[in-house]
Amino acid sequence: MAKKEKQRLSRLRFNFGHLLEGNRGAYRDVELDYPEIQVSEDVSLAPLQGSFRATRTGEGIYLSGKLTSAIETECTRCLETVHLPISFQLDDLFYYPASTVPPGELSVGDEGIIDLAPLIRELSLLEIPMQVYCREACKGICVECGKNLNEGPCDCVFDDIDPRMAALRVLLDEEEES
Repeated sequence: MAKKEKQRLSRLRFNFGHLLEGNRGAYRDVELDYPEIQVSEDVSLAPLQGSFRATRTGEGIYLSGKLTSAIETECTRCLETVHLPISFQLDDLFYYPASTVPPGELSVGDEGIIDLAPLIRELSLLEIPMQVYCREACKGICVECGKNLNEGPCDCVFDDIDPRMAALRVLLDEEEES
């Protein structure tokens, strides 16, 4: 019999049930200061810091604030690990009750719990630029042997002739020999 693995609860779950029972305009300020946090299987942030305000609205709970962190990614040129500083704004409405949630929007759980992990994962990944470099003058890797050229040159010899012109090179080599 296979053992059923327990799913870990997110450390980014917050209970805002008291706000749902409160008047419109009621709020709670939340400070985050995690030295390191695993947001999802593929995203780890270190550190995750900042603050946000959760405000009761007629439609649910509105979150606003700013968070800063660093995310681990790869250099586009040399594939070395880069700790990229990121920051992002929380500016999201979590609808309540679940019956009023428009398609594709966020919602508060029935118990008044909001799990910010999926939202923070998405916002973190959106902060990564298309091309990340470990340093501005990164030399990348050798296309032949794969050596990191930032650590020094490789021993590969490159023939920079266009393969379509290789037949002409043979003629030139024959002419030089004679």
